[in-house]
Amino acid sequence: MGLKQGGAGQSRLSVVTVCMNRREHLWRSAPLVAQLPWHDEHLIVDWSSREPLRREDLPPDPRLRLLRVEGEARWNLCRAYNFAFARATGELILKLDADAWPTERFDPAAAQLRGLAADPSRQPLLCAFGSGPEGRKGQFLIERRLLAAVGGFNEMLVGYGFDDKDLLARLGMQLGIQPAPIPEAWLAVIAHCDGERAERGPGDGAGSIARNHGEAAMRATRLANRLLAAHCPWGPRSRASSYQEETSGRWRVEPASVPHPPGPVAAEIEHACRMTFWGHFLAIPEVFLEVLPYRLFPPSDRGVWDVRPWHRLWWYTGRQFLQLPVLVVLAAMELARGCQGGQGPKGVGAPRWGP
Repeated sequence: MGLKQGGAGQSRLSVVTVCMNRREHLWRSAPLVAQLPWHDEHLIVDWSSREPLRREDLPPDPRLRLLRVEGEARWNLCRAYNFAFARATGELILKLDADAWPTERFDPAAAQLRGLAADPSRQPLLCAFGSGPEGRKGQFLIERRLLAAVGGFNEMLVGYGFDDKDLLARLGMQLGIQPAPIPEAWLAVIAHCDGERAERGPGDGAGSIARNHGEAAMRATRLANRLLAAHCPWGPRSRASSYQEETSGRWRVEPASVPHPPGPVAAEIEHACRMTFWGHFLAIPEVFLEVLPYRLFPPSDRGVWDVRPWHRLWWYTGRQFLQLPVLVVLAAMELARGCQGGQGPKGVGAPRWGP
């Protein structure tokens, strides 16, 4: 491989991972990253995990650095990774989530990882994003200067979803770069559901209430981030959050430095998220949510949706009744296919949101 640790004249490569309450994932992925020969540093940031990560629980690789950010009540991918990027030492950045690692096929020096520039006279730049299922698209390998040129992640965005798409769009619009795809077989990930991403647990099946809660929360944050990216575009001159090192390896954000959307934008997004979450979780159409008492379906409190007993009662009764027409249609389709002896379209089956 063209990139070697400590090689003269070679660009340093930093693997960057941020973890919040995913130590089981990290315990599995970090040893696999430690086996790789071509990186110079693996920077792991503990984003205020309930149980702090301990260096002795991680691989004894001297290239591994562990930092912790204190005082964060909520996961914020964009702020967390911008913090980590700013403290990485490499000219090249491989962003890996705690549930991902490169396979033996991964070659950071491969020509196919160089993105296309809008100007054909420009030399291709190292810029590649993951491709394939199960979270691979959230991983990328990029030249540090390209991240700096677009300001890194948009810190207005919150929760999960759309952060990578926003970054991709800005690389294209602001720098004229079309990133290359990292082959699916070059990355491995631990499969987990939206409920786990939203810290609701894995649930007990595709139709569990915890699983549906996680899916609804993810839909709400994805919508919020799309609206925030449109209302509050990010760039190299945007003011990112500032942090102070309290003790060696332990940092805390300066609260006044955290960017927030203007009041009217925040109110619009809160309303859209409220409609999206409760509409998906309880299968209540927006036209009814608009007229029902606001206090019955409140917005989230810093990303936490307050599901009350009457919400659960409706989920187990009214919501299940509403799915009966869908089940009848699906049964009729299955019967028709059976009579014709043909195969229906892929993906048609029992609804994901039923018990």
